[in-house]
Amino acid sequence: MNQTLKICLALVALIAGCYSDRLPKELDHLGVPRVTALEIERIPPVILRPAEVVKVPLRIKRNNNEGPIEVSLSKLPSGVEVTYEKQIAANSSELEIELVGKQSLGDSEKTVTVTVALSMSQNSLEETFDLELPIVSRPSFGSMPPIFLQPGDTVNLRIPVARNGFAESFVLESVEYTQGVLCRLPSEPIEDNDIRVLVAASEDASEGSQTQKIKTVVFGREVSVPLTLVVTRYPFKMDEMVYAAIMAGQKKKVDIEFQRDSLESLSRTLTGGLEALTGVNLAPAKFNGPVVVEAENLPSGVTLEPAYLEEGAVRCAVEVDAAGETQPGLYSIPLVATADHLTGSGLLVVRIHDPSDKPGMLPAAIVASMSKTMRYRRGGLQGRSTEDAKDLLAALYGGSEQSKKTSKSALAWLAAKQGQDGSWQPSKKVENGEDFPSISSGENSETITALALLPFLAEGITYEPGSATAVWLEEYPEVVKKGLTWLGSSRPQIDLQGSAPGAVDLNGLISGVTVGCETSFLSGDRALKKNAVYALKSLVDRQSKEGSWQRTAIETSETVLPTLRALLAMHIAESCGIKPSTAVLRRANVFLESAACGAPEIPKSRFGLTLAGPPDLTATAAGLLLLQYQEEHIDSPVMVDGSRFLAESAPSLEASLFNQSTDFLLLSGEVLRNIEGEQFDTWYSRVTAFLVRTQEQEGDEVGSWDSALFAGETDRLRATAQAILCLQIPYRYLPLYRSEEQINRRSE
Repeated sequence: MNQTLKICLALVALIAGCYSDRLPKELDHLGVPRVTALEIERIPPVILRPAEVVKVPLRIKRNNNEGPIEVSLSKLPSGVEVTYEKQIAANSSELEIELVGKQSLGDSEKTVTVTVALSMSQNSLEETFDLELPIVSRPSFGSMPPIFLQPGDTVNLRIPVARNGFAESFVLESVEYTQGVLCRLPSEPIEDNDIRVLVAASEDASEGSQTQKIKTVVFGREVSVPLTLVVTRYPFKMDEMVYAAIMAGQKKKVDIEFQRDSLESLSRTLTGGLEALTGVNLAPAKFNGPVVVEAENLPSGVTLEPAYLEEGAVRCAVEVDAAGETQPGLYSIPLVATADHLTGSGLLVVRIHDPSDKPGMLPAAIVASMSKTMRYRRGGLQGRSTEDAKDLLAALYGGSEQSKKTSKSALAWLAAKQGQDGSWQPSKKVENGEDFPSISSGENSETITALALLPFLAEGITYEPGSATAVWLEEYPEVVKKGLTWLGSSRPQIDLQGSAPGAVDLNGLISGVTVGCETSFLSGDRALKKNAVYALKSLVDRQSKEGSWQRTAIETSETVLPTLRALLAMHIAESCGIKPSTAVLRRANVFLESAACGAPEIPKSRFGLTLAGPPDLTATAAGLLLLQYQEEHIDSPVMVDGSRFLAESAPSLEASLFNQSTDFLLLSGEVLRNIEGEQFDTWYSRVTAFLVRTQEQEGDEVGSWDSALFAGETDRLRATAQAILCLQIPYRYLPLYRSEEQINRRSE
């Protein structure tokens, strides 16, 4: 082989070594060894979103190249993290690159070229791929105002979802409220444009405000909305009672004030103090939404259009329209205020006047309804003489079908408690809830029996079979007869013949005098009148030289109230035609002059339990009633100031207890009824609402009142009897300041 050929073959071999992968197959027969290089499979574009993890596979063809291969990536944009092995092992042809998108991504669109570099020995190879960082859409939740819940409320909410181009579902994280508040979120993925949430407050949920986030995570970022739940009994309070006096055939607007508050005033005070110290508003949210006020159970002839309290406002007005044919009287109209699921209540007391009635006179219809056999007396018993008279007087002074129903139930309970011998026995409530006879309750059988008879007499019932004024009362004359028979046989405790007066409990003696006088008047029985006179004499015999009375023979301190009660019994006797001794009345009045403890210019506007005072509500009520019997002017400073003192102590419409006795309720009710006007109208509406609400509605004592409802009461029988008498105030006695002119006109 010549030198030139050798050189040519060497050049071919060299070229074959460098471009072996490109050599055509036809040259294989030349026997030249093939040389191969590394290859990288193409990497498609990669899309990376926030909070996503994308794994990019890197695959190579070794082509008989053995050994480890070094790997490196070009710089990645901010917000992208990368994790990979920096070397492909000698026995491997694959490597995985992990890209992680941070939460900061997604606000702008970007595409970058990523270079992957491989090196092996002195050789290197590069491949690129596109990394797309798109703008992402996240949903958003609509803001929610504070949600107010009253204890016992269950409310379904819808939280709006703005998709913002986000078409996928998402899952909400659970949330927990405390202190009796429940928030139930959907457990399934949310695919709609709202989130349906159930929130509830248990009956015993604690008042307060709680805020939690309703949230999910989308593309690494929290999507949430705060949800504040405020538990409060009174998200808003309207006036407990509003009053309107209107002539039949007229209209009148009545303003209603609202208090917007979410929590009790104590909470406000505390948070207000903290706010002053910290400068941060810590007070719970107030409810400022619109409120609708509507009336329920409107009486015939009275209309009232719904009133609207505008958002943020604290006052609205209702217009009362009384048609010309509306029955004159006093009406208690429930008002209901609503704002979505929230409710509040109040009472509209409306006095409808008859334009034809003359001031200070009984309406002609009432006069005509009374029995003609009874002579009219100021404060007399004629109002209970017929069912029509009772109904008309009840309407005039605030009685209702509900109060009548309450009285019926109470009388039935009272009748059922009468013993076989005709008596009623005192009892008191103990911790185990059972009633049992008690000798320490402050009452005795005679006192309780006489007191228990008075509600039946107030209905005009005597021992005579035909004395019942209505069908539902027809079974009660026998009750009265048995009670009177027992009292007449119970000497000397209540001695209708006047013997042994010193052994008689004063309260029982006073009730016995009242029973005797009222029964004799209602029945016209001369024998009973004689007994009533003897009972009155027994009471007179108990008067001390100083002119006072005391409840028992050994009691010496509290003489004022017993004296007032004794005098009231004598004036009731006078209304029944049994005139007490003028000298007795004079001595008692001298004593009471020294017992008055009002302001120096009007001392008789207040009375205490003792001569030293201080003023007592029950004693003051008895004293003012006595003054009314003694013809104290209705507009005198004494009467104006004293009645205001009594009226300020009416029970709240929502009260479950009353901090005064049934004695006070009865005596003050009679005082205010005699004066009439707004004070009595609102007072009686409160009292009847309280008594109707607190009467036992189930169990063995249905129809009665628990003595624990009233301050100082220990006996259920006594509390129930006096509660009935309170409901009977409209017709039990005729008003003391009404003229006789109408009566005289009737007889002409």
